[in-house]
Amino acid sequence: MKKKMTRLLQPLAALSALALTAVVQPVAAQAASAHVGAGRAPAAKSTASPSADPSSGKPNEAPAGDVPKGLEKFYKQKLAWAPCKDKPQMQCADVKVPLDYKKPGGKTITVAMAKVPAANGKPIGSLFVNPGGPGESGIDLVSGADKIFSKALRDQYDIVGFDPRGVGSSTAVDCVSDAELAKIADTDVDLSTPEGRQTGKAITEQEAKGCQEKSGDLLPYLGTESAARDLDVLRGLVGDKKLNYFGFSYGTSLGGMYANLFPKKTGRLVLDGALDPQFGGARMGYEQTIGFEKAFERYAEYCVKGGNCPLGSSVDAAKKKMRALFDQAFKKPFPTADPKRPLNRNMLKYGVMLAMYSTAYRPYLDTGLSQLIKNNDGSFLLGWYDLASGRQGGKFRNNSNEARTAINCADYPASSPSVTKRYQEKLKKEAPLFGAGSGGEETDLCSLLPYHPKSNPGPYTAKGSAPIVVIGTRHDPATPYHWAQALHKSLSNSVLLTWEGDGHLAYSRAGSCIESPVDKYLLTGEVPKDGLVCPVEQKQGQEAQKQGDLDRKASVKDKLSPESQPHPVIR
Repeated sequence: MKKKMTRLLQPLAALSALALTAVVQPVAAQAASAHVGAGRAPAAKSTASPSADPSSGKPNEAPAGDVPKGLEKFYKQKLAWAPCKDKPQMQCADVKVPLDYKKPGGKTITVAMAKVPAANGKPIGSLFVNPGGPGESGIDLVSGADKIFSKALRDQYDIVGFDPRGVGSSTAVDCVSDAELAKIADTDVDLSTPEGRQTGKAITEQEAKGCQEKSGDLLPYLGTESAARDLDVLRGLVGDKKLNYFGFSYGTSLGGMYANLFPKKTGRLVLDGALDPQFGGARMGYEQTIGFEKAFERYAEYCVKGGNCPLGSSVDAAKKKMRALFDQAFKKPFPTADPKRPLNRNMLKYGVMLAMYSTAYRPYLDTGLSQLIKNNDGSFLLGWYDLASGRQGGKFRNNSNEARTAINCADYPASSPSVTKRYQEKLKKEAPLFGAGSGGEETDLCSLLPYHPKSNPGPYTAKGSAPIVVIGTRHDPATPYHWAQALHKSLSNSVLLTWEGDGHLAYSRAGSCIESPVDKYLLTGEVPKDGLVCPVEQKQGQEAQKQGDLDRKASVKDKLSPESQPHPVIR
């Protein structure tokens, strides 16, 4: 059961974190002020194999490419690959990088990386990947490479993932204990009331104080720019003259930052579920909330069309019923199998949001809502909420929740109370479901930290880079489609591919129309046609509807749980 849960949780939490920040920062997220979305034993000593540069087909020896002045010792360190603990199909290594790139002679930190060697034994190079968040593990992503990337890519590339600084097996940020985090995550506050605002402020102050006390020296250096500079060190050490990279969700911002800093070292970059970091945190939170509001409307259409919809027989009825369930969960949380954890509004809201990441999850939301409405039982949806927050029992699977906060605070200026309040008021009108509970002048956590970025990371122009492939999904709630359009417009050399589907991300969900040109680009360098639009394949829609019909007919006694049911991998 645990393995099945992890397969779902890992990619979902990894790349959905942009939208699910509020799961662990309920105050900031509900206020639309939140900024955007397994451990490993130390690697034993071994010798790395040289990889090939796809642009030349010739093997290189690390370090490859130009070495920035003053950073020679980092680019020339010995890279020791060895089998990862409990994952012999993967190779792991640790890399030293400077804490502060402006002071390369000062303190150092560790960046952990892992790879799945090319299946054909003759790699054309390394394909670096990032699952998003920020704060999610690239090592975890690589462990599921066979479920994510095509056989053609896995045959010819070493698939390389890494935990960015502050994350997972790298030098990691820590703010609060798992018990404290669990309490924070389960808290449901109404920010439209003085009492709720006071509670929210206390939580925010607790998180900020914990981050400073436990990780104060690390916090200012966790931004995307530093992570991109780390990525260049990794690129040099594996022997690739140029970076080949596949970034999902927040990973598109990391890829864009790399191209902006190192345009001449940019090889083949694919950015799926594009984020445009020129927008501030408050605006991004607002637009994501609107995205989920629209995604729920599309779910309601599906639910009603299939018949026997637990929310009613019309879209308006479904929205009205869902709002009533949110209100009820806030006033009197629904009972669950865990008497200490009834399903409150915050839990219900983010359990529902989780199902918006893929049409394949819609049937499970049907089941959860049926149990809630017919049996007054929130157990199923509590399980989904735990998937969304990365919770396993009383613990969390990694430090992604804390890392997400820290990285965003290092990237974006804190939102002012006036800006926050403006977006709160807009959400009350434009997103009555997922904007519920907003209000007040609560403090942005980032404003309580001792460092403050002066500007947002973007826009990225990457002038002089090789062609970059940007992918947007038309009805993506977590990274709205217009973000992909904006990133494409800001990049000086890019093409935009569009999938007309629902949910977060396109690659491997959209079918051959997206996968084939992306694979060809990564393998041969042939750039896809700019403006390519891919429809939803009829077969996909039919299968989703059929599964929904079957699940609706299933007995509630079956007690379907998100942990025990098979799920597609979402990145």
